[in-house]
Amino acid sequence: MALSKPSIYLRLGILGALCTPLLIVVLQGLGHEVHLWGCPLKALVGIPCPTWGMTRAVFAIANRQWSTAMHHHLLSPLVILLWAIALGQICAEVVTQRIWSRWWQRRPLWLSGLALMFGYHGLRLYGLWTTGVLATDMQQSFLSHLL
Repeated sequence: MALSKPSIYLRLGILGALCTPLLIVVLQGLGHEVHLWGCPLKALVGIPCPTWGMTRAVFAIANRQWSTAMHHHLLSPLVILLWAIALGQICAEVVTQRIWSRWWQRRPLWLSGLALMFGYHGLRLYGLWTTGVLATDMQQSFLSHLL
């Protein structure tokens, strides 16, 4: 199926968004210091989001520090694999101007991924709760100071 002009522009925008982490890794590799925002959910309510640690894990993978990456976020290799597949597919679709696959539209794939991500996140939050770190972070959050 041929892509329309708006579909090509959408894919170019997605391609730009997918290339942003790669650009940051390259810039850091060249010695430039790149400052990223912290987790907005954690700042607001004190609870880290499900992707908590993913940025650090991606940078660790880029530096071939796999054990450090797994420490930051266990699902980071899977995310890198899916990112590479999406990047390759979108590049191929832009070059050929044809849709190759609609794997991202499969509901069971999304539901399985969300269950895996939120299950892992729940385990991590439980670990923070049992150590008391989560309660402390919630007390120090922006919302807590407002109330």
